[in-house]
Amino acid sequence: MRHLITKDLSNETLEASISEILFPVFAHLSDEMAGNSDGHGIPCSVELAGFCQELRWSVQGFLNTSMDTNDTRENGTSAYSLAIGRLLDIWGTVEDTLTKVNQNVNWKDVLSARLLIQFQELNHQLMDFPHVATRPDFQYKWTYVLSYLGFARVMTEQLNDCWVENIDRKLNLSQTPKHSYIFNTSLWRVSGARTELLSGSHAGIQALTHTQQCLFDRAVPALRLASRAVSSGLSMRVCLLSIACLIYPVVMISFKQMTEWIQNYAKSLKEKTEDLKRQRQLAEDLLHQMLPKSVARQLRQHKHVEAESYEKVTIFFSDIVGFTSISASCAPLQVVEMLNNLYMCFDTRIDSYDVYKVETIGDAYMVVSGLPERNGDRHADEIAKMALDLVAAVRQVSIPHMPDHRLQLRAGIHTAQKIHTSSETFLALIKDDAYELQLRGEIEVKGKGKMNTYWLVGHKNYSVQNDSLVCHWNPNKARKKKILAGSDVSVDNVS
Repeated sequence: MRHLITKDLSNETLEASISEILFPVFAHLSDEMAGNSDGHGIPCSVELAGFCQELRWSVQGFLNTSMDTNDTRENGTSAYSLAIGRLLDIWGTVEDTLTKVNQNVNWKDVLSARLLIQFQELNHQLMDFPHVATRPDFQYKWTYVLSYLGFARVMTEQLNDCWVENIDRKLNLSQTPKHSYIFNTSLWRVSGARTELLSGSHAGIQALTHTQQCLFDRAVPALRLASRAVSSGLSMRVCLLSIACLIYPVVMISFKQMTEWIQNYAKSLKEKTEDLKRQRQLAEDLLHQMLPKSVARQLRQHKHVEAESYEKVTIFFSDIVGFTSISASCAPLQVVEMLNNLYMCFDTRIDSYDVYKVETIGDAYMVVSGLPERNGDRHADEIAKMALDLVAAVRQVSIPHMPDHRLQLRAGIHTAQKIHTSSETFLALIKDDAYELQLRGEIEVKGKGKMNTYWLVGHKNYSVQNDSLVCHWNPNKARKKKILAGSDVSVDNVS
C-alpha cells in the first residue's frame, strides 16, 4: 500500500487506486480489532463499536487528506506516513505519553512502541525520498525521535532486549548504509554504546520491523496481565463497595437496635439500683430498730460483736396509767392504733436526744442513755429532758373511743404524771444545777430495799408547757413522715 501511494501515477490513476488502498487498510484494521491478524488486537465488541467506527473514519480522513496533498513527493512524506503520524497524534504527543509513564510504569511499553513506529516511518521517508536528509525539519524530527528512543531503551528492558537481538546482533552496522554521508555519527548514542546510524536502508527497516514485532510479542501479554490486574482490582473494589452498600443499612439498623437495647438496659439498671438502695435503706432501718446502730454497723462489716460492760448509764421505764381498763373497753384494732400512735410520737421525740430505745412490750417503753455509745456524765441529763418531753407529748394522744380523755404516762416508780428518780440519778442531775428535784423520802424499792428517792419536777430553763418541747403531734402526718424516712432517707437524717 505504501508502494502504491509513492508511485508516480497520474491523478486519474491515483484516484482509481484509492479504493484499492483504503479497502485493504480497513480490512487489515478490522482484523487487528478482531484479533485475527497477529493476536495483539482487541475484539471490536459492542462496547468498542463506537471506538472502532471512529477509528475507521479517522484513517479514511487522514488518507484522503494526505492524498489531496499535491506535493507529496516534493515534501518527502508519503500519504501513508502522514496518516500514521496523524493517527498517533490522536492519543497525544510524546510528552503526553511521558507524563503517563510517570503515573503508570506500564505506559513505558506504549511509549517504546510509539517511538519505534515513528523511527520506522522516518526510515521509510529517507529511503523513498533521499533528499529529505538535507532538510532541517527532517533532521530535527530524526534527532528528536532518536533521543527519546535512547531514553526508552534505558527505561524499558523489553525494548532494549529486542533492540539488541534484532538490530545490534543481526544488522551489520559496520557497513556504511546508503545516504549515511549526510549525518554526523554523533547523532546516535544509546546507553553509552556507539551504534552506526540507521539511515533508510531496507535491512535497517526490516530490523526495525522485527524489533517492533518482538516488542509487541513481549509487551502485549504483560500489558494484558497488568490490565487484568487493574480490572480485577477495580472489580474487587466495586464488589466491596456493593457489599458495603448492602451491609451498611444492616449494620446501622443493628447498631441502632444495640444502642436502644443498651439504653433500655442502662435505664432498667438504674431503676433496679435505686430500688436496691431503697430496699437496703429499709433493711437498715429495720435492723436499727432491732439493734443499736453501732452493733448493726459492725454486723454489716462482718465483724464480731463483743459484749461490753458500761459503768454508768441511765434507764427510763414508762407505762400508760390505767392501760388495762382502757384496753378492756376498746376493740383490739383500736388498742393497736392507740399504741401505734403513741409510740410513733415517742419514737419521733427521742430522736432529738442521745438515747437508745431498748424495747416496747405492750404499753411499756424502755429507753437508755449512755449505751451503746458512751456519753460521759450526760446520760442522766439526756434521759431527764427526754422524760419531760414525753410526759408533755403524751397529752397530745387521744383515746380512740374516748376523744375527750387523754393518755397519762407513768415513768420510773411514781404516781400518776410524776417522774420518780433514784438517789444515784439525783446525784447525777444536781451536778449541773439545772433541774428541780424534790425529796420523796425513804421507801422500799423492789429488789433494792429501802432507799431515798426523789421527784423530778422540771427544768429550770423551761417548763413542761414550753411549746418548743411539746410534741404537737398529728398521727397521719407522723405516719407519712415515718414512711418517707424509711424509704428515702436514713433515720439519722430524719433526726
